[in-house]
Amino acid sequence: MNLRASSTNTSPNQLRSADAVKLALVVLFALLWAILIQPNTIALRHVLLTIGSLLGLYVMAKNKDLLISKSATPIYLIFVLLAWITFHLCFLSSHYQLQLEEYQTIWKRILWGLPFAVGLGIVLGQTYQKKEPSDKDLRFEKILQWIFVAGITAPTCIYLLRFGLMALAARLSLNLPDFAMILWPPSSWHIPKMAYIFYCLPALALACGQIIRIMKKPNQSFYLSVAVYSGIIAAVFAVFYLENAKNGFAYASVLFFATLIRIGFDKRSQWNLRKSVLTASAVLVVIFLLAQHVQKNDSWKTLFSDIKVAQRLDDIDAWKDYGARGLPINDMGKVVSITNYARAAWAQVVLEFIAEKPLGYGLIFKSFGAMALEKWPESTLDTAHSAWLDLTLGVGIPGITLLLLSGLLALINSQRVTRYFWGSAAFWLLISIALLMITTEVARKGYIEALLFLILWTAGFGLHAKVDGNLGGLAGKSFPTGK
Repeated sequence: MNLRASSTNTSPNQLRSADAVKLALVVLFALLWAILIQPNTIALRHVLLTIGSLLGLYVMAKNKDLLISKSATPIYLIFVLLAWITFHLCFLSSHYQLQLEEYQTIWKRILWGLPFAVGLGIVLGQTYQKKEPSDKDLRFEKILQWIFVAGITAPTCIYLLRFGLMALAARLSLNLPDFAMILWPPSSWHIPKMAYIFYCLPALALACGQIIRIMKKPNQSFYLSVAVYSGIIAAVFAVFYLENAKNGFAYASVLFFATLIRIGFDKRSQWNLRKSVLTASAVLVVIFLLAQHVQKNDSWKTLFSDIKVAQRLDDIDAWKDYGARGLPINDMGKVVSITNYARAAWAQVVLEFIAEKPLGYGLIFKSFGAMALEKWPESTLDTAHSAWLDLTLGVGIPGITLLLLSGLLALINSQRVTRYFWGSAAFWLLISIALLMITTEVARKGYIEALLFLILWTAGFGLHAKVDGNLGGLAGKSFPTGK
């Protein structure tokens, strides 16, 4: 018996078993995403990952016919990527020991979590094989969706909870334990700003996608759903404002206004006075926060002037040591912002490095710094602060091509299954991470593992896509049709 909601010869006990596996996988994912950002949780993460992967293997074994369909191409591309990384380690390594350490951590955990991700995708895609799901099916599906939302939103809520506890403790002169506070280095409970961007922005993106979806087809819980998702958007903006996360604020604003534009141009979106007031209020709040954020950060005002200075790589090389020898003056007569100037300069340099080493330097983390040190012994660089550039330099053009192709095909397949909750979630989560990786320093363990997990989850969901033919040549027999 396949673990499928659409099986007609399935007994009630088997159905309950299938639902239990599905619920367990969703809960495990929600818990894992909630704690991935939290320090001192590595043992619990490994436990959740192991249980999830064991259940995922069970699901994959029950649905092995799906794994020989053309829809499985994104998953096999990830296996090819892992093979490429192994080949690079054995024959093209620049720093064998450092590359081996990454292989035994980042790539090991990616392979470790692969069954979990694919199995989770498979069971969630099975819901849409039923032409007429029962009310019980729909209620159960709604429970799964809200558990998923809770997990994705948990990092944001935990941050705001800690902030609120600290404010209350200060007012009441209370002493809080370290785990209940927002701390800075050298505390072992410190969480870097880039982690908040990576794990909180997807919650905002998920909320934006769901608002677009429910605006097209309002239901009985329309206002409650809009209120919850609007609250998530506001909470993420609050985190980025409190952390003064410029990247996060910029990308959150892009996603928010893209959502408004998408709704505004969609003829199916049903507007009335109450919806218009809610939307206008949300826009005003975001504009207010945006104005306050820009006022706190002069670097936004000098962005283009600083980039002009960064184009003079040979004349002005303060970018080699983070401006330790002094920073240049821009055409506005001001000292350049190290953030604007250095990152613009590093982007140009790393592109030159990629051209020099198109097969990759080998290290996901700090390939840029290692190559810079070989060329300029006095440099103190580490990363280019652009995950896409760092990742490309690390795994090479073949590696990044395999990764991007896998992600793109997984998204395309997922949209062929459904564009309702899960299809929308897959699209917005991956788009948000792809966006933040442009200028955020997240090419390192934890973040890349999460990116590959989401791609594989989307690929597992997309296995139910209706595509003619299969990898084994058994056209039309290897997978069921899905809506």
